[in-house]
Amino acid sequence: MTPPLTVLPGEVHVWLSSLTGDDDRLTRFKNMLSPDELARADRLRDQKACETFIAGRSFLRETIARYLGKDPASLRFKTSDQGKPRLADDGPLLFNISHSGDLCILAVTVGSDVGIDLEQRRDDLPYRDMARRYFSPRERDELFSLTDQEQLDAFYRCWTRKEAWLKGCGTGFTQPSDSFDVSLLPGHPPALIAHRTLPGEPARWSLADISLPDGYCASLASAGDRPVVRYLP
Repeated sequence: MTPPLTVLPGEVHVWLSSLTGDDDRLTRFKNMLSPDELARADRLRDQKACETFIAGRSFLRETIARYLGKDPASLRFKTSDQGKPRLADDGPLLFNISHSGDLCILAVTVGSDVGIDLEQRRDDLPYRDMARRYFSPRERDELFSLTDQEQLDAFYRCWTRKEAWLKGCGTGFTQPSDSFDVSLLPGHPPALIAHRTLPGEPARWSLADISLPDGYCASLASAGDRPVVRYLP
């Protein structure tokens, strides 16, 4: 029997998985999901969205089970009012998951809140309109100060850093996304720079960019000091 995996305090393990597969793989995935998860999948009218959800939840179950030494199907989860999942027994293992395109990414840690966001890059994205709606004045000014060739990469850096932090603190977009600033300029380290209603937050969080295949962008937010990020296959 393979011994359980261990994530040490001050570490974040980052896992990446493909969401594509054949019918046999999908059947195996379904067998480890709870009735509630299967019902949620059935409510998705788009077949690809349904299969993506099943693959993502099974990836979450299989990976977390490796840390706990349990059967993936035996795991029980709960979600916050804003939809952030965690183990139902409130154990020390904390995690966050995101998917986009054909990939799913999972961050696992202990003892500190964590958020992760993954986005598939789209060259036709109406990013200027999105920035005007969701970015802070400082972020908009910095984004539009860049050349046209630099702006799309900067947009994705900003978007994933903001989303990762919102997921990490558990509020999602129930918190105004223009109430805080993250770094986005080329060459500037990832950081939560300022928060206008919670001024102590920048000192409590660290941000990091995640290395991914071409065409994807991801960021990690972790409460506390900057963690050691370990990539697992």
